[in-house]
Parts: sequence; structure tokens; C-alpha cells
Amino acid sequence: MPAKLAEQNQMTIEDFLAFAEQRPDGERWELIEGMAIMNAAPTQWHQRIALNIGSALDAIKMTSGASWTANLGVGTRGPASANSLPQPDLVVQEHELLGLPVTEDSLIIFEVLSKSNTKADRAWRKQVYSSVPNCQHYVTVATATAEIVRYDRANGWLGATVTGLDKALALPAISANIPLRDVYRWTPIE
Repeated sequence: MPAKLAEQNQMTIEDFLAFAEQRPDGERWELIEGMAIMNAAPTQWHQRIALNIGSALDAIKMTSGASWTANLGVGTRGPASANSLPQPDLVVQEHELLGLPVTEDSLIIFEVLSKSNTKADRAWRKQVYSSVPNCQHYVTVATATAEIVRYDRANGWLGATVTGLDKALALPAISANIPLRDVYRWTPIE
């Protein structure tokens, strides 16, 4: 987490979107407490895990006929930090996709963890994501071991940890379960 800037020195979300639009394709930027932060390139395992989760969610949607949509993360507004636009790895959006670079509609938010996700960063993201009005679950996914933590609005955002490839991640908000074996398929963890 960067040091917090004085409010008058912080970029607004509108300033940030104008800045990000001018950046080359392929760069991934987030607005964190008014500062534009460029993210390091993710690892192959990080991307594989994110793709596996997205594929599992797509399969669930297709077989259930659900109205929600899983999507790669875009800038996510959370009332807890007005000058922030973090970009989670994946989201489940409750409503129709509108093609925007920003959303306030994130029923479930997934972060596939990397070295840059320090304890302070994870706590900050939990605070911001839990303030998204319709968010029901915030899920962190480890990349070095088969471990997923699901934080739920229903129980005051306390975390429940699921470990082991023989377990499944329950997502009550969409009446779904994703086996951890599917999350970690084609990675060294499998």
C-alpha cells in the first residue's frame, strides 16, 4: 500500500480514467487512494488460476441459466474509498454488462494473490470491496498452495478458509460450488 496522499493531491476517478486511456494497451493500472499504481505483470500460474475460475463460473452459468455474468475484473468502485478504483482479477456481476471500464456491480469479487498482495493490501482491498453495495463474497485465492479464503457479507466479512484439492469453494450468493481441483488444474499445485 502506498502512503496516502493529502486529499487535494489525490487523483479523482475521472482524472484516473483520462490518464489510463492515454496509456499503452497491455498496461494494468489501478487507482489506490488517489495514486495511479501500475501493476507488475502476473505470472503464468496466476493467470491460469484466474482462467480456471472464470471457466468454472461460465460452465455453472451455462448449465443453470443464471442471469449473473462472470467477467475479468475492471475498475471497481467501493464507497469506502472515493478516490480508488482497484481492479480485481474476476467479478461476478449481478446485472447486464454495459461495456464500461468501471463497475459498482460486483456480487462476488475474486483476487488471485501475488507477491504484491501484502497483508496491508489484502486488508485494504477487503475494506473497499466489502463496501460495494451488492457484494456478497470477497474471495482470495493463493497461488502457492490449494487455499482459498471466502469473506461473506452475511457473517460480517469474517473469513472461511478452504484448503485441499478434495474440497470445494461454496458460493451461496449464486448457489454454486467450485472444486479446488478445478481452480488449480494445470498448475504445480494439482
